[in-house]
Formats: sequence, C-alpha cells, structure tokens
Amino acid sequence: MSKAITKEDMALLKEASEMFNETGCVPGIDGEQVPAEKIVPDVKEYISETIDDPEAIYDPEIWDTPGFALVLSWLAQKWHQRCHKLARRPSKNPEQYLTKEQQKACLDSAAVELIREITQQRPLN
Repeated sequence: MSKAITKEDMALLKEASEMFNETGCVPGIDGEQVPAEKIVPDVKEYISETIDDPEAIYDPEIWDTPGFALVLSWLAQKWHQRCHKLARRPSKNPEQYLTKEQQKACLDSAAVELIREITQQRPLN
C-alpha cells in the first residue's frame, strides 16, 4: 500500500490543509468542499480493510483525492499512536504485536478522537 509522494501530491495536500484551516472542509472526490469529519468513517473503513488484508493494493481513486489523503494521514497517525501505547514496546511497527481486534479497537478510538478534534477546530463562519 505504499506510494511515493510527488511534489504535485504534496502541493495538493497543502492546498487541502489550507482549505481545512479556512473552512473546516476538505476537497471531496469531485473536488467539492466536504466537512472533514464526514470523511473519517470512509477513511476508518479503508484502514480497517488494510488491517484485515495487509497486502491491500494502492487505490489511486482514494489516494488521488487530496481531502481523503489528508484525513487518512491524520487518522493513520492517531491510530499508530494508539497502537504504540497499547503494544508497550519500542517499535516502528507496534501493530505487529497486536491482534487485529486490538488494532481495530485502537482505530475506533482514534477515529472518535479525530472527529472530536476536527469539529472543535472548525472555523466559525
């Protein structure tokens, strides 16, 4: 599921991040503005599928959507932090010490926390 991030991708992610900072929204699949917290369940499902199948293939439709990729990076970081705390072992990949159920529990709590943070950070218009 790895993909090298190009300069163009980085520019799109930066643009999506700026949009979020200004509006609380990110670009959706069609480029329309979507509240960032609305994308979290889809991102959570995507990560959950990779827990079930670590050999999951890179899906360009998902990764080439800057808003999805941005929220995916946020949730993946939170999920990894939760797994690291639960594994209690110094490792770059703490998920290897956890069952799929434990990983999904970490993902669930990370998603709840991310939605809370997003809604608290949303600019008031």
